[in-house]
Amino acid sequence: MVDSDSDHLLRVAEDAARGAGRRLASIFDHGKLSVKRKYDYAGSIVTNGDIAAERVILERIRRSSIKSTVVSEEKGRVDYGSEEIIWAVDPLDGTLNFAKHIPYFAVSIGVLQRGRTVVGAVYNPLLDEMFTAQRGRGAFMNGRRVNVSAATALRNASLIFEWWDPEPSIPDPLALEKKIYRFTSNVRSPGSIALNLCSVACGRFDGLITVFPRSPIHEPLAGAILIEEAGGRVTNSLGESWENLSRSIIGAGPRLQPKLLKFIRSSR
Repeated sequence: MVDSDSDHLLRVAEDAARGAGRRLASIFDHGKLSVKRKYDYAGSIVTNGDIAAERVILERIRRSSIKSTVVSEEKGRVDYGSEEIIWAVDPLDGTLNFAKHIPYFAVSIGVLQRGRTVVGAVYNPLLDEMFTAQRGRGAFMNGRRVNVSAATALRNASLIFEWWDPEPSIPDPLALEKKIYRFTSNVRSPGSIALNLCSVACGRFDGLITVFPRSPIHEPLAGAILIEEAGGRVTNSLGESWENLSRSIIGAGPRLQPKLLKFIRSSR
């Protein structure tokens, strides 16, 4: 992909994320909220915010005339003429927070070309923070370059730990979380994977562990490329590429991330 193509994809992703975020903010601040149960996992819900934001994103991508495919959390697969470019869309990451009026949620759009993530955009509409990354060109928040923290030791590190279901490398997530607390009490579960990844990318947290057997394509793409472009490292719980979407997501600075992996292995 040439730079001009990557630039165009990023512009569309930013525009779509910002438009969807503004719609979410309007519903969050002034609109009537409706909530329905989903059945993909226990406690899963969908709101009118998810649907409205997704509608904005799909329309912006359609209007771009980029031949592509969208894989979105609510709508599923939408064919716009090609599978060479795939938009991985989470129109509202942090739905439970949104439904409970907790101001921690975002729009996440990652873009793959020929199976490789090339662009990511995550927008926090309530703080008006736009996180962006292009492969090989750095990570930014509102146009300012960001970097992962310089933390090198697990002890006293500030970590995010979230989990959905156990997986072979982490068969007892609660036991692992308890063990982490022995090293540091600075552990949080904020409730938005996309913003969690961005928080590590810009150094607000030192690292994260997000536990699930298989990552949905729309969950990690935008945030994971942000960490990598901010100088960090992201893998699954086996130390393999996160882009195979197998097992958990482990991300941190380049010296801390291997220690998180080692800690996970020693805790089985």
